[in-house]
Amino acid sequence: MRIPEQTIDDIRRAIDIVEIVGGVVKLKRRGKNFLGLCPFHQEKTPSFNVNPDMQIYKCFGCGKGGNVFQFVMETERVSFVEAVRSLAERAGITIPEEGKNDPAQAESDQIYAALRFAGNLFFEHLTKTDEGRSALTYFQRRGFTEETIRTFGLGYSLNMWDHLLKKATDAGLKQDDLLKAGLLRRRDDGTVYDYFRGRAMFPILTSAGRVVGFGARKMRDDDPIQGKYINSPETPVYSKSRILFGLSHAKESIRKEDAVLLVEGYADMISLFQAGVQNVVASSGTALTEEQLDLLGRYSKNLVLVYDGDSAGSQATIRGIDLALEKDLDVRIVALPQGEDPDTLVRKQGAKAFRELLAGAVSFIDFKASQYVRMGLFATPEGKTKAVRSIVKSIAKIRDELKRSFFIKDVAERYGVYESILLKELEQWRDSDRRLSRPFEPARQETQPVPEPTAPAEIPAPERALLKIFLLGHRDAMEYVLANLNEADLADARVTTLIHMVLESVERSGAFDVATAIDAIEDPHLKDVVTDTVMRRYELSSAWEEMEKEIEAEDPMKVARDAVMTIRRRAIHNAMNENQKALKEAQRLGGDSSAYLQTQKDLLHALKELENRA
Repeated sequence: MRIPEQTIDDIRRAIDIVEIVGGVVKLKRRGKNFLGLCPFHQEKTPSFNVNPDMQIYKCFGCGKGGNVFQFVMETERVSFVEAVRSLAERAGITIPEEGKNDPAQAESDQIYAALRFAGNLFFEHLTKTDEGRSALTYFQRRGFTEETIRTFGLGYSLNMWDHLLKKATDAGLKQDDLLKAGLLRRRDDGTVYDYFRGRAMFPILTSAGRVVGFGARKMRDDDPIQGKYINSPETPVYSKSRILFGLSHAKESIRKEDAVLLVEGYADMISLFQAGVQNVVASSGTALTEEQLDLLGRYSKNLVLVYDGDSAGSQATIRGIDLALEKDLDVRIVALPQGEDPDTLVRKQGAKAFRELLAGAVSFIDFKASQYVRMGLFATPEGKTKAVRSIVKSIAKIRDELKRSFFIKDVAERYGVYESILLKELEQWRDSDRRLSRPFEPARQETQPVPEPTAPAEIPAPERALLKIFLLGHRDAMEYVLANLNEADLADARVTTLIHMVLESVERSGAFDVATAIDAIEDPHLKDVVTDTVMRRYELSSAWEEMEKEIEAEDPMKVARDAVMTIRRRAIHNAMNENQKALKEAQRLGGDSSAYLQTQKDLLHALKELENRA
C-alpha cells in the first residue's frame, strides 16, 4: 500500500519529535535544541540532539540522524510504512485506503482490527465481569499488579461458544476476518464458534506493539481442550517462529543494558519485568528459532538463556546455544535450581535472588561441561571424547576466527588435549556445516579482497556554510549566492546536489522542509550531510566558527558574502596554479606561451578586483 505524500506530511506536522524521542530518551533543553544520551550506542556524555523547530535529530557520537519516521524505524525496528502507520494512529490521522488494490495489505489490516477488538474485549471481560474474576484471581495469585495487568493487556475469554462472534459482528467486523485471525473455528457442518473460551488470555504483540495473536491458559478442569496452554494458529500476520513474547515492552531495556534474557513462558517474562528485570523476552514455550535470534540480534548481541533446571530445559538450552552462536551472538546461560522457573523463583525469593543467579551466568562451554559431568561422561575416555567433541562442535558454529581460537585454547587447557587435535576436529565440523548449508553451490573462484569502504570526505567549510543557508531557507542570502557564484566553483558535488534539491522544492511547493527532504533522499550519506549541516557545531577555524554563529544569529547575508568570497578566491588561485603549470610545460617544450601569460595576467587582475570589493 502506497501512503499519499500529503498524508505523510500531515502526520509529520501533527507529531512532535521531542515527545516521541522523549518517550525513549531523557531529554534536557540546551539552547534551541534538546540533548540526551543516544539510544543507538553506549555513551556517558550526551551527544544526541533533537531540534524541535526542524523536527529532526542527530547523534554526534555514532552519526545517526533523521526525522521522526527514521527515529521510529530505528528504535522500533520497523519499516517506513509501519512507522508511518504507528505515528498516524498516535496522531489520530486516518490513512486513506488507496491500497485497496493491494489485497494482502487490506487482508492484514482487517485481521489486525479483529485482533485489536478481541484484545480489548478480553481485557473488559477480565476486569468487568463476574466470570472474569477467576482469571483475575489467578493473575493476582501470580503476584501481577493492576498496573502489570493493564500494561500487558491481560484478559479473559468468556466460557461461551459465540460471545466474541456476536460482539465482533455487532461492531462491524466480518466473520471471515475473525476466522483468518484465528479467533473462530469452523465446524464440520460449516458453522463457526469462538476458539478461546473460559481461558486467561495473554496478548502476543509484535515489536511495534500490534496484537497478532493470543496465548490462552486453561482455567477449568472441565475444559474440553486438555492442553494447559493453547495459542493462536499461524495466520497471515502471526508466525510463531518470528515472534518473541514481551519484546515490545522489553526492547528499550534490552538496548540500554545491551543484553537480552530469554525465558520460556509468558508468566516468567511478566514476573521478571514487574520485578524490575525488564530486558527479558519469552520464546512462548516453542523451540528457539533462527528468525527469533535474528530479531534479538537487532537489539543486542549479548544473549542470556534462562531455562528451567529440569532435563528438558537443559536439552532445549543446548539446542539454543548452537543456533545463537551461529547467529554471531555472545551466549551465557543461567541454570535455575531444580523445580524452579523464573516466575516461581521471583515470587518466592524476590528479584535480588534472581539477579544473584544472573550474575553467575556461565559461558556455553561451562554449561555444556556441567551437563556432561552430571551425566557422568567425564568418567571414561569414551565419555570425555563425546563431551569434548560436542563442545568443539558448538565452537565450530562461531564465525569469528579469533574468538574460535580463544575458545579452542580454553578447551585444550581444561582437558589436556593438544590444540592441533582440537583444531583438526574443529575444521571437520566446519567443513560439514559448509557442505550442509551449501549442498549445490558451485566451486568458488578466487577473488581479490574487497577494500573497506572509506569514510566520505569532509565538506569544505565555506561550502558547508552555504549549504546551511539553503537548507534553512534564508531567501535573500540564497539569491545572493545564485547571482554571485558559479556552480562549477563549488568543491563538493554533494553540496551541488543538495542545493539543486532545495531549489527544486522551492520551485515546486514554494518552500523547503528539512524533515520532509530526509524522507525523499535515498542516499544515506546525503541524509547524514543534511542532518550534520543543520545540527552540528563543526570543529572549525575561529573565523568559520563565527560564521556558523552568525547563521544562527539570523545574519546569513554576511555569511553568504564571506563564503562566496572565499570560494571565488580559491577558484582563482586554483586556476592560476593550473595555468602556471601549463605555462612551464609550454616553455619547456619551446612552444608559444603568450596565451598562458595573458591568462595569468587576467587572473591576477580578477583576484585584485575581488580583493578590492572585499
